Amino acid sequence: MKRIWLIVLTIVASLPVIASGADFNYSNYEALLKRHIKSGVSINSIRLNALDYSSIAEEAKQPGSDYSILIKELAAFDPVTLKSREEKIAFWVNVYNIGAIKTIIDHYPVDSIRSKRINWLGQPWGRKALSVGGKEYSLAEIENDILLDGFKDLRIHFGINCASVSCADLLAVPYRAATLFAQLEDQGRKLLMDRKKGFVAVSEKKTIRLSQIFKFDKKRFDASGGALAFISPYLSKADRTAIEAGGLKLEYLEYDWKLNDAKYAR
Repeated sequence: MKRIWLIVLTIVASLPVIASGADFNYSNYEALLKRHIKSGVSINSIRLNALDYSSIAEEAKQPGSDYSILIKELAAFDPVTLKSREEKIAFWVNVYNIGAIKTIIDHYPVDSIRSKRINWLGQPWGRKALSVGGKEYSLAEIENDILLDGFKDLRIHFGINCASVSCADLLAVPYRAATLFAQLEDQGRKLLMDRKKGFVAVSEKKTIRLSQIFKFDKKRFDASGGALAFISPYLSKADRTAIEAGGLKLEYLEYDWKLNDAKYAR
């Protein structure tokens, strides 16, 4: 009997250990970003990280490319295995950004995510964008149902990138659980320091102009004390002083939906 148990234990010890939970492997996504992002360039006079969609579209034709493997691995990955809140938020923010990239690649060449080639009404958010764990998700489901409603953290807006010039920038590396909130807050500061698409105070008119990101989700920002209160920690001292003085009119900057494509970069 003892010998039988020793044999059983030996067999069990030789089996691979299956983790009760595991983060997604972002190595292919990281390699994709490293090769195809052009940082610090301008499109329509707005500074941003542009993406070389043409090169990624070529990769998409190759089964062994980082892009193709990434899409397959997401389709096979069960997000239930994610353990911490930070892992889950980082994962779904990355998934949103990958889904926006895939939406472009599936229809490339296009000049905007709102191209009629993607959706004839110019509203791509409800169409299924990619598969995760065998389930198809739209960008709207990921952004609203999973991220904003699920985690109730408005900093998520600083992380998701809708493949457009006026979006919060596409981060040049994946979001990671260990650095998630530092990454989101840094993204928030960068967006709100940008006078073309983030924030500008016009003192003589006593007006604050904000990214339309805060208009698109006005209901959630209002429920959290208002957009101006939300952005205050991310602003310079001078900008905070302007807000704290009060009596300001809130307006929104023009939103540029042009594709953040490296071929347009200067």
